[in-house]
Amino acid sequence: MSAQFDTAGLAIGTSLETTVLGLDESTTIFFVGMASAVLGTVVAWTAYRGYTRNNSQPMLFLAIGVAFLTVVPFVLSHTIDRMTDATDAVVLLVVTACHLLGLVAIVRSFRRPT
Repeated sequence: MSAQFDTAGLAIGTSLETTVLGLDESTTIFFVGMASAVLGTVVAWTAYRGYTRNNSQPMLFLAIGVAFLTVVPFVLSHTIDRMTDATDAVVLLVVTACHLLGLVAIVRSFRRPT
């Protein structure tokens, strides 16, 4: 009898076990997300400093957009996951809404100030 495979090529009934630097999947995902959030914080802070230095409204919207693409989803997803009994769908909805707000803010930053 041959094994059945799912769309990822894994035999059905087996789990995907991966380790990166000896860390399990959830720990690896957490640290990669944290690295993204930290780098996003640096970029957003730099854009915010540009706003305060030059009174440039587009830089403010860029800072808000980058924060909503990187920092806010990481913080909210881990907070919601640990503090509530929300489903994965709710967490995904919150993260997607943050991404949408971030992209809208970045698009808004493309407009010339009046």
